[in-house]
Amino acid sequence: MKLPYRARPGLGFGIFAAVAAASTVFFGWGWSRPALDEVWQIQLELRLGTRDALASDERRLLQDTLERHPLLAANMLEDAEYGIISAQRGGMVDMDYAYVVRQTPDAPNVLTISSPTAAPLHLAVRTGVAETTGEAGGDLPFVWAIPDTGPFPQLTEVRLVTGATNDGAGSRKVRPMMVEIRSAQN
Repeated sequence: MKLPYRARPGLGFGIFAAVAAASTVFFGWGWSRPALDEVWQIQLELRLGTRDALASDERRLLQDTLERHPLLAANMLEDAEYGIISAQRGGMVDMDYAYVVRQTPDAPNVLTISSPTAAPLHLAVRTGVAETTGEAGGDLPFVWAIPDTGPFPQLTEVRLVTGATNDGAGSRKVRPMMVEIRSAQN
């Protein structure tokens, strides 16, 4: 059986369907959360210490956003060359993570992490292009020269691999760590 000509969709219907599909895509894109908005929320939560360590996709988002918007790094660091952008007091970190940002390869790049207690700290440190593990404890700090390769501003993540303990009442006790950045000459 052959359908009459008028039973097939015409050009007008094709245009209508294309406009409806394009509108759906446009509004779907418009309702998605902008990257800068998400980064600003991450920055605030890191600074206040109200969040867990960044997931790998969040860390990648933060690094990519810092690359695209270098002035954001300057704002986070209050125009300093480098600094810790997560919760800390004079370099003392009471979380199981710390995030360090360097604006340029000329910024100091020797990361030193020490334990203010005798308890050892097992650490994992990574940038976008390199990673390492180590231990700090007692009088022996963990020292790592952050590679000057990679995208800048450069985000470096420091994580305690072990060190967060649960006291049985549901609260976490984290071993503190002192995080410092120095020039190779010092």
